[in-house]
Amino acid sequence: MKKIISTVFALIIFVNSYSQKKEDSKIIVSVTDTAELYKRVKIALVNTDFIVKDNYNKDTLTTYPMEMKTIPGYALVKAIINGSTVTLSGVYGLMKINDWGYTVTPKNYQRIIYYKGSKTWKLIKQVADKLGGQITYGE
Repeated sequence: MKKIISTVFALIIFVNSYSQKKEDSKIIVSVTDTAELYKRVKIALVNTDFIVKDNYNKDTLTTYPMEMKTIPGYALVKAIINGSTVTLSGVYGLMKINDWGYTVTPKNYQRIIYYKGSKTWKLIKQVADKLGGQITYGE
């Protein structure tokens, strides 16, 4: 009986660690094939309509602000490559309209976090899905 209870408890902890929780702000993708991982991450970002900054840093990719289609604002994504894992996170800012009716980029950005119905979280999730591999979530 002790074995059954401990097995169920371990299973609950295991499943809970891989599920999305409110306030998660990072998606961690573990891939098995690390060949040209930098290039694959770059292609996944471009295929999700982001423009990648070329800052010659082989372990971090950042994007320019992308105008979102679902809400009036901009989103930026950062991908950190460490061995066989890619950590995706991002920020977003709402668009502002000045006195002449022109839209201007936001002055401050907030972290993209997971909550039910989040439209900005879906952008990061799309990039993670295009990379393939084991997906986990973190703060």
